[in-house]
Amino acid sequence: MDQGAEEAEDIALSKKKAAIEAVLIEVHRDIFRFLVWRLGDEHDAADVLQEFYVKVLTRYSELRDADKLRGWMARVLRSVIADHYRAKGRRARLTEAYKADAALFPAIDDEEIDFVICACLYKLLPTLNEEYAAILWRADLIGEARDAVAADLGLNENAFRVKLHRSRQALKRRLEQTCETCPMHGFLQCDCPTAHQTRDRIAAASGADGGNDG
Repeated sequence: MDQGAEEAEDIALSKKKAAIEAVLIEVHRDIFRFLVWRLGDEHDAADVLQEFYVKVLTRYSELRDADKLRGWMARVLRSVIADHYRAKGRRARLTEAYKADAALFPAIDDEEIDFVICACLYKLLPTLNEEYAAILWRADLIGEARDAVAADLGLNENAFRVKLHRSRQALKRRLEQTCETCPMHGFLQCDCPTAHQTRDRIAAASGADGGNDG
């Protein structure tokens, strides 16, 4: 390969890397904005977002081939928000400021959560290998029957499961990169305390379960 071709390839790779990083930052900010709107407080939103990433990235082993990724991630986010409201109620009771107020525990709208998770995955998929993106789109996002997708791709049941697992692992790595961004500052590998804490918690939790991601 001549120097001109190498330079052109380097430029193309640099542009691709920049485009992927922009998507990672956008996805993080999208979820953060949703949580700020939902919870009404940036600090609470940052705490819930951190807990969401920690749980998703350290509990990937809970995700089985029969599960729909979008639904699983939505359940995780819904659970983290509910835990936040419960903890908020306990703190309020301890300070004797708590009153039976339904506004403290607003209903969690499943459609809102499904939408934000779907938007997150929709933006991340194009950053993956085309083959991985296609199988995740069909099997996990739009919910095509697994046997139909496998038959269309010319895969037997075992080969399909392996391909789906590898696709999900590729997406997991993208989510890991996303959690290295910061909802406040945007750029990757942010040095603010919140970003450091998120990375440290994920590393600690991953080490505690032996690094098993299913």
